[in-house]
Amino acid sequence: MNIFMAVIMGGLFLSSCTEKIDIDLGTTYTRLVVSGNITPQLGNQYIRLTKSADYFSNQPPPDVTGATVMVDDGSFSVQFIEDTNNIGYYFAPSNYIGVSGTTYDLSIKLAQPINGTVNYSANETMPILADNIDSIVVELNEKASRWMVRLYAWEPPSTDFYMFNGMRNGTIITDSVSRLNISDDRLYNGNYTAGAVVLMLYEDELQPGDTFTLILSNITEEYANFLLELQDEIRPNDPMFSGP
Repeated sequence: MNIFMAVIMGGLFLSSCTEKIDIDLGTTYTRLVVSGNITPQLGNQYIRLTKSADYFSNQPPPDVTGATVMVDDGSFSVQFIEDTNNIGYYFAPSNYIGVSGTTYDLSIKLAQPINGTVNYSANETMPILADNIDSIVVELNEKASRWMVRLYAWEPPSTDFYMFNGMRNGTIITDSVSRLNISDDRLYNGNYTAGAVVLMLYEDELQPGDTFTLILSNITEEYANFLLELQDEIRPNDPMFSGP
């Protein structure tokens, strides 16, 4: 009986075939896409405006130029000015920094309507980073050919979501979404992290004598979920067991 079943199953596998299926995703109306960065550190605080594009357009998203972009923290309203060398990027004054715990209101007025709409608005509160950081250690795992960045810190008892970035000699090296580490605090909530690995780097990304800086950001749950879903979309998947 076992031999008979094996022959039948073998025949089924041999007679199977594949068929190419072209999925027509169609098209939809154009939307305004807003991304940006406001932190409690001096640096490039910016808002980027683009238009959405079809999934298989294989073209960079069209930039949105000529808009009026304002950010209000409840006390002051600041205009973000478009960089003429980087169309679609709107930068704050060089001395502008965010303040943790502050709610920011974003208002955008387009020069040309997108899908009949000119005015857009949103608001968000910058999370408070309450971690008591002791130190970090960067060590080479020769077997994995990776640098392991370990964090020693007391994590607060609140529910928090984190984004980890790395800098080498003042230049960020985790400069794409796929390189970010996004994490919640379920494993260490209210406890000492005791050298938890929060970032991994390729062996050739650091050399003896380099200065490494870990950037720890407290982010909202919504932003964490967005980044995790984006990472899931762009990473390689097994076509047999992954979704479309």
